[in-house]
Amino acid sequence: MGVGETTFLLRDRWAGGTLVIELYGELDIWSTVTLAGHVESLLDRPRPDVVVDLREVTFLDASGLRMLVRVKRQVADKGGVLRIVRPCPRVWRVLRLTRLDRAFTVLDGLPAALERPAEHRGGHGVSA
Repeated sequence: MGVGETTFLLRDRWAGGTLVIELYGELDIWSTVTLAGHVESLLDRPRPDVVVDLREVTFLDASGLRMLVRVKRQVADKGGVLRIVRPCPRVWRVLRLTRLDRAFTVLDGLPAALERPAEHRGGHGVSA
């Protein structure tokens, strides 16, 4: 990739009382350092209900794994619930090999109640 090209995108939105964090692209050291503060600020409420959608993540390294574990810990410390949506097979393999697949409640897809309505698919995002 050339300089200045976006390799990662985060979109967040509320669906009822659930925070949906949609991750796109490469979840690596560069993206996690860039987005860590934003993710932490999203979790600044008691008893958060959070779904992290990993379906569009194409790459996951150790720093990405650390970020997911950190988010899980932050949510648990506030008495909340964190679920992840199963990523593509290549990324899922990383979670399985590290046995972190056992540390998360894994959904096979985004529940219908949390899907973004077609007319609101724009939203705001943070890109790295």
